[in-house]
Amino acid sequence: MSDQIIGLAPGLAPSLNPWLEQSPEGGVGASAREWVKAHYDKAVQDIFGYHALQLGASSLHTLAQSRIAHRWIAAGISSDKRAALFTNASALPFFESTLDLVTLPFTLDMHSDPDAVLDEVARVLVPEGRAVFAGFNKMSRWGVAHMLGSKRLPEGARIYGIDRLKASLAELGLVIESVERGQWASHHEGLYFLIARKRVMGVRPIRRAAWRLPSWSELPLNPFPNPNPRGLGKNKKPQAEK
Repeated sequence: MSDQIIGLAPGLAPSLNPWLEQSPEGGVGASAREWVKAHYDKAVQDIFGYHALQLGASSLHTLAQSRIAHRWIAAGISSDKRAALFTNASALPFFESTLDLVTLPFTLDMHSDPDAVLDEVARVLVPEGRAVFAGFNKMSRWGVAHMLGSKRLPEGARIYGIDRLKASLAELGLVIESVERGQWASHHEGLYFLIARKRVMGVRPIRRAAWRLPSWSELPLNPFPNPNPRGLGKNKKPQAEK
């Protein structure tokens, strides 16, 4: 086994951080890092709660500007010193409805089972909790070049795509609050940024027909039946039958 993958959680590619840490002259990783980091810094400031988790891309520090007190970075490589938690994103060690915010910078694009990751995110989010995604846009020059074998994107990337993400979020009951795509023909053209909220199902109101008093027309003909079916008084004896 190669030393490069020792301590790697199943399903997570090890090459995202080196790609993000490229020098500005070395490739698109540095510009992608700048664009995504700026969007996360702005978005997380207005999300409140008690617990927040970042899944992957530990070099981004997506929770740096968050006001949530308890914040953790989870990584799939145990040697990642910037992470506080070593786990697979498709099997999170949290109870149901415990996290107020989960950030996923390129997590779906770098995982072998992104649908399982989304299932876990929907499970651990509290009602009204937020999931904030950044990823690669499949319908872009970056995406097309990647499918044709270009080395522009990080090694091991599997583009999940924003259209597929929207459909999956709808199935899981997460409502999209905002979406932003990198401008065409810019250095960020192949990126997207999406914020989703876990919807709370409202209480179904009782319909009026279920509790209203019946109308007179709906009452039986004799609403107060005689307890003595033969109409006999206390001191009367029944007549002998003929």
